[in-house]
Amino acid sequence: MQLIDKLIRRSVRSRTTLPLKEYVGKKLREVYYNAEVLYRIESKIEPLNIRLDNGSPQRINLLLPEINFDSFYGGYMAKLHLARKLVEVGYRVRLVVVDPCAHTPKKWRGAVRYYPGLESIFDRVEVAYQGDRQQTLEVSPSDRFIATTWWTAYLAHNATDLVKGPPFVYLIQEYEPFTFPMGSYYAMAEQSYSFPHHALFSSALLQEFFRRKGIGVYDEGRGDEHADYFENAIVSFGPDELDGTLHARGGGEKRLLFYARPEAHATRNMFEVAFLGLSRAIKNGVFEDHWEFHGIGSRHGDIDLPKGNTLTMLGKLSLSDYRRALLQYDLGLSLMYTPHPSLLPLDMAAAGMVVVTNTCLNKTTERLQELSGNLIGADPCIDGVHEGLCKARELADDLPHRRAGSRVNWADNWNDTFHDGIMSSLESRLA
Repeated sequence: MQLIDKLIRRSVRSRTTLPLKEYVGKKLREVYYNAEVLYRIESKIEPLNIRLDNGSPQRINLLLPEINFDSFYGGYMAKLHLARKLVEVGYRVRLVVVDPCAHTPKKWRGAVRYYPGLESIFDRVEVAYQGDRQQTLEVSPSDRFIATTWWTAYLAHNATDLVKGPPFVYLIQEYEPFTFPMGSYYAMAEQSYSFPHHALFSSALLQEFFRRKGIGVYDEGRGDEHADYFENAIVSFGPDELDGTLHARGGGEKRLLFYARPEAHATRNMFEVAFLGLSRAIKNGVFEDHWEFHGIGSRHGDIDLPKGNTLTMLGKLSLSDYRRALLQYDLGLSLMYTPHPSLLPLDMAAAGMVVVTNTCLNKTTERLQELSGNLIGADPCIDGVHEGLCKARELADDLPHRRAGSRVNWADNWNDTFHDGIMSSLESRLA
């Protein structure tokens, strides 16, 4: 009541033109929003509830935001495959879930069975839930920590200080400040790279970006001795499987697959630029000859396109359905405004699609072409996407080109991703 009285008095002093009830409601929503944001930031970086125990066995603690198979993309697969590889080389591994989420181990065991190589992961690692920080986490002074996101880097840094251990390992799968507008989250994500750590980058391009900008392990003249990189495994197809589907796609109606993410938390995928570039291409007659347009990655409903066309949204597919679906398309459209090449364009290229993706900083057209001849690096603007789609349409009927481009210069299985060289380097950092 005191807050409401205060707002009423303020509304009179400010001579607001809003009705009093509407003004008070507006102010209450602002107060609630500010409190929620403040709580969310504070809770994300709240230290783990650690209890040091000299009698506990040594563990490698892999800090995960959550385990949720409704949003289980390549980045999460990398985390769990890294845990698997650490177990295989002899470590005792514990997954520490740090964000509030449904703690349903039985459901996780059932869901992970559909991911080759990970079927028994929850039988081979420990899982500790720290989503509400109520349960203590028993930690040995010899425990080591691996961060997997910017906020888990804060937790890993704090835990490493507590056990007085060597710098934590930071699994860096993106330059995470780029996932936010300029502001508090951007600044805190950027600050996470200042903590002492060993960086494990998911691609040479991402590592190169950090090197060029002098970020994190490359600050103050430091260098590659503090970093490794890996490549998240992309899908692969046997020669007969690929040749058969390419031949089938050679005639008749053609299809374009669009990684369409209109939701606010996926702004780096530049839905608006991609959609408007595609719409312009349709208006200009680039796709006059019997094309279908499908979108994946979002549960958004179907979206109208020019000239009576429709972007039919397929939603999020299971891994097996996703793999089968890739072979049914001729062109791909998938943008991401980051230095990382993004995995979906590589998957599309491996399936024999000609793919329009975007350049960004050191992710140039030339670097993309080195990965696959099926990748067209477009300028990240509407004109650039339109021009890219014009080039892609010209190549759609060139089956030998598409077949050659399917040989992507990238890891296509998780054992190659975390190869012996990387594991040997990690073992030295976790000693």
